[in-house]
Amino acid sequence: MATVALRGLTRRYPGAERPALAGLDLDIADGELLVVVGPSGCGKSTALRLVAGLDVPDGGQVLIDGKDVVHTPPQDRDVAMVFQGYALYPHLTAREIMAFPLKMRGMPRAEQKKVVDEAATMLGIGHLLARRPGELSGGERQRVAMGRAIVRKPKAFLFDEPLSNLDAALRAELRVDLGALVRRLGTTSLYVTHDQVEAMTLGDRVAVMKDGVLQQVGPPRQIYEDPTNVFVAGFLGSPRINLVEVTRDGDRLRAAGVDVAAPPGMDVPAKAIVGLRPENLAIHPADAAPTPLPASTSLLAARVTAAEPLGAETILHLDAGGTPLVARAPGFARWSAGDAVQVAAVVSTALWFEAGSGERVRA
Repeated sequence: MATVALRGLTRRYPGAERPALAGLDLDIADGELLVVVGPSGCGKSTALRLVAGLDVPDGGQVLIDGKDVVHTPPQDRDVAMVFQGYALYPHLTAREIMAFPLKMRGMPRAEQKKVVDEAATMLGIGHLLARRPGELSGGERQRVAMGRAIVRKPKAFLFDEPLSNLDAALRAELRVDLGALVRRLGTTSLYVTHDQVEAMTLGDRVAVMKDGVLQQVGPPRQIYEDPTNVFVAGFLGSPRINLVEVTRDGDRLRAAGVDVAAPPGMDVPAKAIVGLRPENLAIHPADAAPTPLPASTSLLAARVTAAEPLGAETILHLDAGGTPLVARAPGFARWSAGDAVQVAAVVSTALWFEAGSGERVRA
């Protein structure tokens, strides 16, 4: 195990309008699983490649156990990378693929077999070791790729969107298995993904990036409940948070179809963005509003535009006088497209941001 630290890491590709990384500072503790998440082009994969030694930064340091490895060849960094595209040799068996890095180290064949068998048992692929990649499913290929990394017993694992090529059901299954495996091994891990579900469920901490700049880093719950800006708030959460630009009018904040009270003790700017999580919007019949209305709750008239019944919950898409909203209702909600409803928005749970900068406004 090891600590990994990035200090002032910068990388600009020729012809690019902006740097892929702009002074990235990030620390991964010994044994920690840190997930870097962000949209395509945010710099997350660039950071991973710089740690692996597959690219060279224009500035800054990559520290592994306190040693700058920027000029150290990839094979001497003692890190193992699991790729999105598996990168398996098609002419070798699963056993030969997993044993390949051990063979390169000159490990005796008997010891190679023992180490590979242990890793295969851990991954549940012991019965597949005689097969070649063309005879394996996508999930089985990814397990072989993970096994090839595990047998090396590196200081750190690097995961480059390893589940993105799999179907949804298999991705969910392997996500659970991967998280349990990494924690069982206790190896320092840097995991890159664009999938906020993977970030929230896998990471000990989550680092959110945009345009080569780190936006926020912290435990998943902290990032979700206390985002530092409107980008972070909008990126994490499924369904996405409702972000409505409002104008202040005295102690009221208004937009098309939206009229809520300004939160007490908070200096909300004249132009602001209010963030309402779908789970904090309660749906009521148009003719039967809750009485008495709970404190700090505003009622909004709306019409259902679409309903997505998912079994345990129903996602309702609403039109509140021209403002689109998304709400989460428990079970199979009785509402369908065209129904008039009232939306109870709990303002005390809302997040507030400056409309211009997108920065968080706090009490």
